[in-house]
Amino acid sequence: MDRERLIREFQRDRFHLIGYIRSLVGDPDLTEDLFQEVTVVVLQKSAEFEEGKDLQAWCRGIARNLVLREREKSARLRVFEGDRILDLVDAAYSERTTEDSVEAQRSLLRRCMELLGSGPRELLTLRYGSELSLRQISTKLERTEGAVQVALSRIRKWLGDCVSRRGEAGPEVAL
Repeated sequence: MDRERLIREFQRDRFHLIGYIRSLVGDPDLTEDLFQEVTVVVLQKSAEFEEGKDLQAWCRGIARNLVLREREKSARLRVFEGDRILDLVDAAYSERTTEDSVEAQRSLLRRCMELLGSGPRELLTLRYGSELSLRQISTKLERTEGAVQVALSRIRKWLGDCVSRRGEAGPEVAL
């Protein structure tokens, strides 16, 4: 594949790669740093990419190696001691989805989010919209970090279940 086409395809799929990295490291700043490193490696090794191969899988492999290297250097990634979480994330991102199915999932997620009360929606907005840390959220809402973490976990699980059920209404999220 010529370098220009590879760069265009890389740019087109960058949000999937950023999502992949973010799911591995959980930190938006570290995600950005690692994405930049992946970009540099992709540009440096573009001549090695073979026509007909899966570009996204190749880029995820580069990202995974950089995450593993970062894990060796940094205590903040010790939460992923085993490779099992990396394998699970790889499997999830390996499944190709069409734009239609992605939009359908987004639509279901929006419908499910409408079913949430204002409290859970506020937590999601603080965590993912404003990208506040658990500590910042706990201070703002005068809760413990553990309570915020549990609440977010329950909300994510409920949303996942709701989307799985094709957006059917389910029980209220218990905070």
